Amino acid sequence: MPDYHDRLDIDTRLTSRGVIEIFRRALGFLYPQQRLLGVRLVLVTLIFTIGLCLPWFLKIVVDHGVMQMPIQNLDEMLYPFFMFPFLQAVATASPLDITLYTLIALALVFMLVGYSGNTALEANLAEGADVATQSENKVSSGMSSAHGLIGLIDLSVAIRLSQRITHHVRQVLFGNMSRLPLTTLQQQRSGDAIFRVMHDTPSIAGMCHALTVNPYTMVFSVSLNLWVLSMVYGNTAPELVWVGFTAVIITLILTSPLANWMRKASQASRSSGSATTNDLEEGLKNVATIQSLGGGQTEQEKFRDASKESFKQSLLLLLVRNVVLWIADNIHLLFQTLGFWIIFNGIIDGHLTLGDTPVILRMYSMLYETSMQFGQIWIEQQDNAAAARRVFFMMDHDSESSSMADITRSVPGIGAGIRFENVSFRYPDGREALSNISFSVNPGETIAIAGATGAGKSTLAYMIPKFIQPTSGRVFFDDTDITDFDITQLRNHAAYVFQEHQLLTDTIAANLRIAKPEASLDDMREACGQAGALDFIEAMPEGFDSWIGRGGGTLSVGQKQRLSIARAFLREASILILDEPTAALDPETEASLLKALDAEDNKKIVIVIAHRLSTIRHADRIVFLKDGRIIEQGTHEELLALQDGEYRRFVELANA
Repeated sequence: MPDYHDRLDIDTRLTSRGVIEIFRRALGFLYPQQRLLGVRLVLVTLIFTIGLCLPWFLKIVVDHGVMQMPIQNLDEMLYPFFMFPFLQAVATASPLDITLYTLIALALVFMLVGYSGNTALEANLAEGADVATQSENKVSSGMSSAHGLIGLIDLSVAIRLSQRITHHVRQVLFGNMSRLPLTTLQQQRSGDAIFRVMHDTPSIAGMCHALTVNPYTMVFSVSLNLWVLSMVYGNTAPELVWVGFTAVIITLILTSPLANWMRKASQASRSSGSATTNDLEEGLKNVATIQSLGGGQTEQEKFRDASKESFKQSLLLLLVRNVVLWIADNIHLLFQTLGFWIIFNGIIDGHLTLGDTPVILRMYSMLYETSMQFGQIWIEQQDNAAAARRVFFMMDHDSESSSMADITRSVPGIGAGIRFENVSFRYPDGREALSNISFSVNPGETIAIAGATGAGKSTLAYMIPKFIQPTSGRVFFDDTDITDFDITQLRNHAAYVFQEHQLLTDTIAANLRIAKPEASLDDMREACGQAGALDFIEAMPEGFDSWIGRGGGTLSVGQKQRLSIARAFLREASILILDEPTAALDPETEASLLKALDAEDNKKIVIVIAHRLSTIRHADRIVFLKDGRIIEQGTHEELLALQDGEYRRFVELANA
């Protein structure tokens, strides 16, 4: 298979046994919606029960209205027992009146269920051949076997059932993906994540319908029609039944080998579609860089190739589907011809009347259509199975919550501080970021983590709120291994300001309240004042209610940095971690920020990752890293006093 940017989901093979396991898991999402499912099954039962009398009314019109055959000796006439009350009521009427009464009865039935079984009421909108646009239909997909009032109710329930299942799946998937470790998220491209959440999840609702409502509809419809055919026509109609079931068997035999092809085609189509979304998302996200470096033509060609591949795979999937339909249609043509021969031969021989023709034709048609659906269920669900596999892969991927599922211990306040004990960390690609790190941070202490780019500073800081966990060694929080703490409570004690500013396309206030949802305007003003952000916020047209662009794009780098720091202050956490907090600040704002840090609660731990000497010098202690190891520790003055010290060389280069 071509490279579609997947870095996590590499093995996309799916066997028949794997498909069955996916079916089982998909049905698990149907259980919470059992009430809606029950309503659907009742409506389906009602539709086919009411619709059962439709062809018999047509027989009455033909035999007793047009052909003017008298209604007498009902026990000897070819009618099911449920038609006897109506026949008795119109037995003495004239042929014209019989026709009128029968048409009125037909109209009432049509108002309720339409021509149930042979027509379908669907909610689908226009769609393309690609899985993305088709998935939009699946989100709110619905199909009823009837028109009329009951058909509309059944359709609305079907749509609601699809929406609830898809909503549940999306919640679970997004929840797990949002809790993936940072090392995993750095490998997962956002376009692929969006494709899985938006376009792959609806397949599970479709699978639930196909494995429950559809089989029930088919079995109930076939059983009901076989029962009536056997009851009324004795040994004549069963031949039609065998014709239909023979068609099912042949369809299964001829199309089953295509199941694997269907799975592979669907997987390729979805992977190529998500790759196109990746290229689009990253191209637009980095448009400024692309324009500044003259890379527009290169990116355009890259997107063109991805889009072309996506269309190619969509057409291959469409080809597989059409091959399956072609086989089914040709089997239909062959056996339909045989069925018609049986019907008309019975009329010519006098076993049947002309009025029996619409009855048997309708029942045979329903039997055939239902039988063909049985034969295609396995094939048609291969596409859904390929999509569901992608969903379950990300659901099953180890997240922070799943790896900490049994941890319930709450986090106390800071007593003994934070301690690193022989901590090492290796990234999934094999790179060693940290090696044998040991040091401690006391309450009320400000620690600066310094070192050249790539020394492991951010990796070290990530371990405190457990964004990543040590490959070996342990991190202690108040003399307890942090792996023993509930992760949500642990992070309630830490506020992290990332080097790359994480801002939402929303108001200033909404961005601040991520840290403290109940924060008042006074709380926000105080935090922004400490971070040096209050002046530029109040200068904006709507103050704290002013909107900022995507990723804070309408703010300067310095403004974004100050807003991020203000958000951390607002959180009032016991541990404050600042990754390059002063990199984009002018000297005056930096001085104001450092003064604010001094004014913070003297029990708070402050960890600063920095390159600027003015920020580093301000710390109570400096931990200097090189190649993932702690080379030196001490105050600014102590480290400068080391004649051949790495920190001293670092300072000299910075001042050069």
